[in-house]
Amino acid sequence: MQVTIDENGNVISASAVSGHPLLRQAAEQAARQAVFKPTLLSDQPVKVTGVIVYNFVPTKSPANENAPLWAFGMTLSFLQTADSALINEIRNEKELNEILTEMASDAPTEWATEKPLFDKLAKSTGEERRQIAGELLGSIKNQITDKGKWQIEIGEHLGITMTELVKHIKKLNSNGEVNESVLRMSLQKIKDSLLAAPPETSPELVKNFKSVADFADAPELSSHIALSQLAEAIEPLFGSFSDE
Repeated sequence: MQVTIDENGNVISASAVSGHPLLRQAAEQAARQAVFKPTLLSDQPVKVTGVIVYNFVPTKSPANENAPLWAFGMTLSFLQTADSALINEIRNEKELNEILTEMASDAPTEWATEKPLFDKLAKSTGEERRQIAGELLGSIKNQITDKGKWQIEIGEHLGITMTELVKHIKKLNSNGEVNESVLRMSLQKIKDSLLAAPPETSPELVKNFKSVADFADAPELSSHIALSQLAEAIEPLFGSFSDE
């Protein structure tokens, strides 16, 4: 993380310069909350820049100990459901292709037959990318074991949830509001998929997913307050791979 620290020791800017793309947001959030002892120059506090390194340790998954399977499902689902304008509000094409290339290299070894699709996805744009993402997600769901399938399904519906949230945050639809019926249905699907979580699943992971899924029953889900609370409930998921 490249950071700038003000005269009081507070981080006033933080930007990920490397690391796993699925964890960069969590690292940036952690960096912005950090507080340091002021740096002195000639006994006067000064503004400084520096680098912070965060080490994330993946939570062990029954299907694959080295990959957060739900994150693959979420990413592919988001690419399938979000239009190009929405995606470009978050990442430009170059950054997105770099992220997808890294995702392809991190895919579980048992997905080797899908590597050509992963590679093609990283080089695609627009409607072609949407189609490839859907094809890849469907292929993975058809071949993955039961113990890992629940995570892929949760990720798939989390991706739909994220699409609706980003629509609201970026106000890219006509009134800046989400499609409440789609959002509520995706949250209910997350709740249903949690029932298939194996007993050995990390309690923290289940708890974090449940905190998100419980919004399926929230009144006035499309209100700004409810959507803000939902976004806050989702954030811990991206830090659940850390031992810290």
